[in-house]
Amino acid sequence: MAKVAIIGAGHAGVEAAFLLANQGVEVTLWSNEAVLPYFRPRLIAVAFGQTAPEAIAIKPLAAYETAGIHLKHTAVTALDVTTRTVNGESFDGILLAQGAKPFVPPFQGDQTAVMTLWTMAEACRLREAIAPGKRITIAGGGVLGIEAALRAEMAGLQVTLVEVQLALMGGALGEAGHTALVCALEKKQIRLALGVAIERVEKDALTFVDGTRLEHDFLLCATGARANLSLASALPTERGLLTDEYLRVAPGVYAAGDVAQPKGTVPTCAVRRAQLMAQCAAKNLLAELAQTPLAAWSAPRLPLFMKVEDVEFHLLGRVAKDAMLCERRMDDQASPFICQTLLLEGDVCRGIRSVGTRANVAQWEKEMRD
Repeated sequence: MAKVAIIGAGHAGVEAAFLLANQGVEVTLWSNEAVLPYFRPRLIAVAFGQTAPEAIAIKPLAAYETAGIHLKHTAVTALDVTTRTVNGESFDGILLAQGAKPFVPPFQGDQTAVMTLWTMAEACRLREAIAPGKRITIAGGGVLGIEAALRAEMAGLQVTLVEVQLALMGGALGEAGHTALVCALEKKQIRLALGVAIERVEKDALTFVDGTRLEHDFLLCATGARANLSLASALPTERGLLTDEYLRVAPGVYAAGDVAQPKGTVPTCAVRRAQLMAQCAAKNLLAELAQTPLAAWSAPRLPLFMKVEDVEFHLLGRVAKDAMLCERRMDDQASPFICQTLLLEGDVCRGIRSVGTRANVAQWEKEMRD
């Protein structure tokens, strides 16, 4: 029986573990957290009291036991891809799926005052500290920051969302879509501070570069993530762990998920992408062990979306500002909270922006071309 080590028990690691175990492989899955592997995007709901910690487990403990997966809640401290050893134990193959780590800008002041929301321990710590009426500042106007702001408001907190750019979501919603989202957030009494940069942080306040001071009880940083390259000192890296077109790093060693950077791409944090990469990497690892042909990774077209109660947006395809594309407004413009726009190259749909509703998106997606 082949033995495979999987480092990282996020979405990619768990997906690969069960695929390999179901093919008769002896799988050891390393997690550096003391809890069962969980759906990381749902940590926000845990942190603000809308979901119980145990409710976001990817699978129950019994599923790992039934599949014969050895789940180790131990950090990997020694990795040798040449000999394929992990913490001194030898394997026939290794799959690297250690994910990403939150990025915190180098603010001046007290860095210990900055909270992140990337682990169950961090979510539970924030959950225990919050209370209605307390003030939270959230730095970062991407998906994580926006959802955190909405869930913090649901929990009764006074919320300020800070974004260094003038537009949330890096401008991907377009001007009209951004206006619709801002209207929805302001309706929730979420204060927005756009186009301002944080210079200094303290335990109870922050200072912007223009000298303005904003007091709060908590500062949550949601300014993105970077691939976790802590085990990659002897491996080729750029923004992530470089792989070939088969997601292979070295003979018998593959990578998948947020840490992986296939040739000609950049790492992307997305659950469905991580799962699909894990399937490809695991199948190629099996194929290499069986000395059969490998299959190249092909990146799928995946949507970027967020929905919390009645606030939502959906992005698909080419949504960045592009002189080659023209915008066609598709909603009736009757609601200030809704904006739907197709991005067209001639008569061909290349991108979809939908704010405040998902109506018609599935139909437009069928007609969209890459």
